[in-house]
Amino acid sequence: MRLLYLHYGPQSGVTAAVSRALSAAGLDVVPANPTERVLWRLRPGSRLPNPRPAALRAFAEALLRHGRAWKDYWVHTPWAFDHLSGVADEALRRVRPDAVLQAGVLFGPGGARAAPYHLYVDHTRAIVERYERAPRLPPPLAPDPEWRAREARVYRDAAAIFSMSGFAARSLVEDYGVDPGRVHVVGAGPNVAPVAPLAAREEDREPAILFVGRSFEAKGGPDLVAAFGAVRRAHPRATLWIVSQDRPARLPEGAIFHGPLGPDALAALYARATIFALPTLREAFGLVLLEAMAFALPVVATGIEAIPEIVAHGRTGLLVPPRDPAALADACAALLSDRAGARRLGEAGRERLLERFGWDRTAARMLGVLRPARPGERTTPSDGAQAG
Repeated sequence: MRLLYLHYGPQSGVTAAVSRALSAAGLDVVPANPTERVLWRLRPGSRLPNPRPAALRAFAEALLRHGRAWKDYWVHTPWAFDHLSGVADEALRRVRPDAVLQAGVLFGPGGARAAPYHLYVDHTRAIVERYERAPRLPPPLAPDPEWRAREARVYRDAAAIFSMSGFAARSLVEDYGVDPGRVHVVGAGPNVAPVAPLAAREEDREPAILFVGRSFEAKGGPDLVAAFGAVRRAHPRATLWIVSQDRPARLPEGAIFHGPLGPDALAALYARATIFALPTLREAFGLVLLEAMAFALPVVATGIEAIPEIVAHGRTGLLVPPRDPAALADACAALLSDRAGARRLGEAGRERLLERFGWDRTAARMLGVLRPARPGERTTPSDGAQAG
């Protein structure tokens, strides 16, 4: 079975992980990225602005509609949607697949509809429109009837929709009127995991709190830095390890900025830390939570969006309100004070991961729908719009 996988970049490793899992299951996966080189000309070691008229129009409309946030949201313009849909159609005509899997809804099929079309989503525009404004974060998307109508059409015409979470699935049903029987919660998996059976010993763990987040602000890094002072007073030997592209404005004593790390270096930190903390303010899903659970780390996180589906409060970790450094400090200090209890939470988290998540499991859930799909046939509902 030939599957055209339309995506929009690495997506924190999701694109590569899905491709590998579906290929291992026997599908001929052909990837294509309609967004590639629209705004930028990619050359080895450089990223230059694309001077073509299409790129200039994308920039102009994004600037008009989204102002300073144009770079974050340029794909959320009607022109970009239509342009990228045309590129996706070219890939459909070129590949002539048996089925299509598309990541997200930044574009959609136009005239080329010979193969059943499936979506894999972690969010919807409706969710992003409901975000609260926050300093130094991209603003919530403003309502845009033109773009929303295009998004809704792709949902309506899809053979089936795969959702990472029940949270996103409920938005599809409640905000867009999608039939729950066409929504399948398939989850996701960790992109960093132990290469051998985990056998971490208590003495190998350091009194360290590990934070991993590409965007330090959006993932609540400043709140964790603020909380760490109180943690440090209760536990003078505690350290805070920060893995991020963004360097914090200030680093308190005991905090170490590691910058962005590759999988091997990151795995070493997961294996040595005692706690994983992600007090995020916005979170489409939270793959790093699954990574921490793979290494049997107890998780301290904010109880927003899909996170309560991943972290079971009091059983695999602790959930705290967003923007509450005091609650965050109390949770981290409690786990450092009760190392045996922290270990029990971490082990329970690893068991939860093995039971519910993983890219092989995600691919198997997708295949249950993809393989029987043929023009004119109905897909078989799996999990519906509920969390798996």
